[in-house]
Amino acid sequence: MSSENEERPTESDAVEIARRVTGDSPTSVQRFSTGIGHWVYDIRGPDGATLVVKMGTTAQRDNIEGAIHWSKTLRPLGVPLPELLAHGDYRGFPYLALERLEGEDLGQVYERVTSFQRKAIVEEVCKAQRLVATLPEGPGHGFLRLPGGPLHKSWADVVAASLERSRDRIGVAGLVSLSPVNQVTDQARRFSGYFSRVRPRPFLDDVTTKNVLVHEGRFSGIVDVDWLCFGDSLFTIGLARASLLCANANADYTDHWCDVLGLNEEDRRVVGFYTALFCVEFISEFGQRFNQDVKLPDMEKLVMVEKILTEHLE
Repeated sequence: MSSENEERPTESDAVEIARRVTGDSPTSVQRFSTGIGHWVYDIRGPDGATLVVKMGTTAQRDNIEGAIHWSKTLRPLGVPLPELLAHGDYRGFPYLALERLEGEDLGQVYERVTSFQRKAIVEEVCKAQRLVATLPEGPGHGFLRLPGGPLHKSWADVVAASLERSRDRIGVAGLVSLSPVNQVTDQARRFSGYFSRVRPRPFLDDVTTKNVLVHEGRFSGIVDVDWLCFGDSLFTIGLARASLLCANANADYTDHWCDVLGLNEEDRRVVGFYTALFCVEFISEFGQRFNQDVKLPDMEKLVMVEKILTEHLE
């Protein structure tokens, strides 16, 4: 997230970066509508060739450098990420130029994809996660942009940090009650034994209804890996489930996910807890400014998210 007064990248910057990378002036430039963290453009040249230009502010340099590191780490393992074509700085903004994989985010085509196709897609996501898991365990738990970066001592600390961040956001914005944070904080204590057994195993935490590309009903790849998470990969299922339910969508995709992994009863309760945890995070985003406008509370949406949260607490 960039500060309100910080200079931000523009479409003109993306055009110039593409021209420098390809040697041609783009004929079509379109900013991707998804994402709240960076400035990402879909660019087509005069020969019809496409690429993606992803830019960040100076404060987001670690994210861009993280994307470079993890691309070079994960692609050789077979993780289906786009090819990194170029990277550097333009007007002080760090950028990446990437291969344009076919398709759109799963969330954008979700209603047009059958339940059978959703299961096939999640099977591919699970294959990618298994490849990531062949990397060594981390020196700690949590999110790592670059080797040597800060990590938590335990998975319970990662969960606690998520709740504390949500508590701080809600408190600063002053638009909604802290009650949902308190509910989930109380529930977290019931999973302390489970959290204590979580090893710092690597996984992709944000391959949910976004960052998973689908073309003609089939999985085509994964994008936007700026960091790796070390800990419980069920975390990702909870985020995907919360995203789907909060969009009024059928969450059978995450049911398939649980089935593909053969989750037991305890694992499924943990997924329910993570779903509630991410509902709290969604609530905390009201009143926050990311790379677009301030997100004001929609009371009808707030009631719905709080209902989903409650349904996923034991």
